[in-house]
Amino acid sequence: MQLNGEVVLNGHHPARELLEALQSTDPIGLEPAGDTLPPPKPLPAGWDQVGGVIADMMALMSATAKRPQPVLALGASLCAIGTLMGRKYRTESNTRSNLYVVGIAESGAGKNHSRVVINELFRKANLLQYLGGNKIASGTGLLTAIQRQPAILFQLDEFGMFLSAAADRKRSPRYVCEILDLMTELYTASGTTYFGVEYANTQNNNAHRAIHQPCACIYGTTTPLHFWQALQAANVADGSLARFLIMESEDDFPDSNEAFGVIDPPQELIDKLILIHQGGGLLNGNLTDVGAIDEVVVDPRVVPMTPAARDAFRTLDQELLGRLRTSRGSGYSSILARIEENATKLALIRAVSRDPVNTVIEDHDAHWGIMLSRHCAELTIREVSARVSENQVESQHKRAMQILRDAGQAGMSRSEFTRRTQFMDHRQRDGVLRTLAEAGLIETVMLQSKGRPAQWIKLL
Repeated sequence: MQLNGEVVLNGHHPARELLEALQSTDPIGLEPAGDTLPPPKPLPAGWDQVGGVIADMMALMSATAKRPQPVLALGASLCAIGTLMGRKYRTESNTRSNLYVVGIAESGAGKNHSRVVINELFRKANLLQYLGGNKIASGTGLLTAIQRQPAILFQLDEFGMFLSAAADRKRSPRYVCEILDLMTELYTASGTTYFGVEYANTQNNNAHRAIHQPCACIYGTTTPLHFWQALQAANVADGSLARFLIMESEDDFPDSNEAFGVIDPPQELIDKLILIHQGGGLLNGNLTDVGAIDEVVVDPRVVPMTPAARDAFRTLDQELLGRLRTSRGSGYSSILARIEENATKLALIRAVSRDPVNTVIEDHDAHWGIMLSRHCAELTIREVSARVSENQVESQHKRAMQILRDAGQAGMSRSEFTRRTQFMDHRQRDGVLRTLAEAGLIETVMLQSKGRPAQWIKLL
């Protein structure tokens, strides 16, 4: 049900389906057995019932876009509000609002519009200091930007191409690979002091300057092909992927708006953003919007939770703990371990979006955060199991299986399969088909026709 426009799931724990799956015979509960993927799940009901400033931002993005993308609008808005909240609000457990979100949609779907709206909103609110560069060239460049503005939003286009370079430790230069390493470290350093990197020789010792409670938010957009092909199995094991909330558009090419283009945000929305930037006006004079100066004391407001919200997170923690123990060594435990933390961040941002002055995390905030975090974890594990590989051979097997899945139960001809797998030579293609057949995953049959017999490949 809904109460005052908010999501309330009475008698139903929002993570129940995930936890029931985790209790199955599969140690992680979501890895497909025998390479048979479960169908992709749509976003859960109520995902867009966020309310507050975020709802206003999403409405503005949808009204001014040629092709509205509400899922991507939600991801971009969450990161923008999380940045303005940075170093100003925290939970009782010291969880902060730094989010990493990847918005996935096909090329031409309108991924750029959310970033344009945020740029315009921050410009009119005189909050451009919160916006980082559109590209990050090196780990040192990332640190320099955060030293200048510890609460900062990076809106990165073509994130899949960036990730492909940053994750390739064999061929990419070290200064590019350092970017992903620093992102991973900064995600968990938001509630403490980050001391940077030691170099043999630095100018003015900037690399080692302390950054108090950094809040770096990242909103990247990419296509599904570029993103999933960029990932490697090491990104799953080391936890760098687990820190990202993956949000995929449900309709890449919706009907176009007849009136679009001009972005004229209402003054009421601008005022709300400024109020969040000011910490709801209750910061007691501390200077959390100033750069990382040693003399600045950062003392964010503590946002309390209601007993019902606390019970929801406590239940989730207890139930996930057993599943983490059984999934040890599976490679997916890092994703499961971040469900609760990401859910807490989402609940905090939603609560501030609703009321930045008298902020309290209600039970519907907790349920909504758990619901969305759970969905993103399910999507990540499903796609990783189908696409991410340890090596080139496994990658070819998974790409071949994905091509056959896309063909459906009818299968496809051998000639069509050859056209779709031109990234392999004929020896590799024959080897892949032979391995999949021996594993009992596919079958190849001969179909008689008026002409010569044709080979037909089908999933079992």
